[in-house]
Amino acid sequence: MNLPGLEEKYEIIRPLGEGGMGVVYLALQKPINRKVAIKSIAPYLARDPAIRERFAGEAAVLARLNHPNIVTLYDYIEEEKALYLVMEYVEGQSLSDLLKAGPLPMELLQKYFSQVLDAFAYAHDQGVIHRDIKPANIMITAGGRVKILDFGVARILQTDHSLTRTGMRLGTLMYMSPEQIRGEKDIDHRSDIYSLGVVLYEMLTAQPPYPPDISEFDLSLKIVQEPLFDLSHPPAVTPARLIEVILKATEKRPDYRYQHCKDFLGEFEEAFSEAGVSSSPLPPTQIQSAPSPKSLSRRISPLVWIGILVGSGLGVGAWFIWKKSGQSPPPSDTTLISTPESTLKALNQSQMDTLMSPSKKPDTIAIPHPSQKPTPTPASHSTPKVGKKNSSAPSSRSEPQASLPPPERKPLIQTEIQNFKGSSFIQPKAKGTIIVRNVGQGDANLVQIAIHFMNKKGEVEYTDTLTLAEVKAGDSLSRPLQARVNGIKSLQVEVITPRP
Repeated sequence: MNLPGLEEKYEIIRPLGEGGMGVVYLALQKPINRKVAIKSIAPYLARDPAIRERFAGEAAVLARLNHPNIVTLYDYIEEEKALYLVMEYVEGQSLSDLLKAGPLPMELLQKYFSQVLDAFAYAHDQGVIHRDIKPANIMITAGGRVKILDFGVARILQTDHSLTRTGMRLGTLMYMSPEQIRGEKDIDHRSDIYSLGVVLYEMLTAQPPYPPDISEFDLSLKIVQEPLFDLSHPPAVTPARLIEVILKATEKRPDYRYQHCKDFLGEFEEAFSEAGVSSSPLPPTQIQSAPSPKSLSRRISPLVWIGILVGSGLGVGAWFIWKKSGQSPPPSDTTLISTPESTLKALNQSQMDTLMSPSKKPDTIAIPHPSQKPTPTPASHSTPKVGKKNSSAPSSRSEPQASLPPPERKPLIQTEIQNFKGSSFIQPKAKGTIIVRNVGQGDANLVQIAIHFMNKKGEVEYTDTLTLAEVKAGDSLSRPLQARVNGIKSLQVEVITPRP
């Protein structure tokens, strides 16, 4: 088998694969007896001047990349009716083939994906983005070296605008970033970071995050609107920190993702180096459906239950000590518990109107916490009578007073809803922004906040949970909100577990 214009230098052995732009062949480079991969663009495309320019740009991109984990470009050949890229031939298995046997062992996952991130950190530093990242484009050699294939749809950032039309879709839908789905023009390297997060999820589970038989329309909606996976059921036997890494890489908004693959690689490596990492029941930095108490009880380990019982016993003991000393127990500044959902359903419309009162600034709604009650004015107390001392006790001695430990630095989480707009004829779904502040003196880890979406009757339509990995003392974080259904007129926020 021969290809037009290549008969003298190359002997075609067999096809390796076929895609939308053409066919890739395994060939032998005759003068030096070297195996190569030749990518041949389809003849009907090769005659298009715009496609020829794009193909030439592809060759220029590959020629600029010199990295051990990126396939090397050997030659670029233009014929009258044909275009070819002659590239390094990689012997091994694609990651997609390896995953057919099941999830990778954690040590191999770490080894392979670290090389992937290192390769993309280099490519992005060269101003190159891939746009078609998927397991089929990641090869693993017999020696365990990763090779990234097919930068054929990559673009040099400086010239991207002249070669990519608005709405032009390049890449494989399952692994596309939300901005690719929306057809945005100014797509940068953070789109690759999203796709790499999807690939990491598949390496952990051996399954893509979405059903393979889903329609393109439904798949596009899920990528743009929904978390990568069911947050109440994260991948089994997965380190909690690795769950955090995946979710940060696949944030819907590029500004919330890793801003560089070097940052991605650093946190990925930390997830493996941390001692005693366990499975994560609640991943961070995403909004999820609130789990039922029964499902929560199944997911809490016996050790945690023992800790809860011991903590409860200490709390009861502390209450008796305070009671005996004639003082009221100090108010807790660690956890703010709002009205439970059952109570919220009982709120009448006048109460909700009071809650949503326009006395605040326009477009800004501060959500009060029912646990924050007004402090009553202290009443005057008479000096308690002191009983007579025991006559047998020596008068020259006094009982030693126990020294109290210094007060613990605790977090205090407050929330506020800003720019809230309820459902209307013009805007079918309610939107807003939740502000989460830690006004305490200690850092809060794994902050869980329930957001109740209320209908016009003041009833809870449904509840989402926002989980944040960490809110440092003095920090203020914001996250956008959008209702999943129409008919939402107000919100109620409940801080569930700020854990110091």
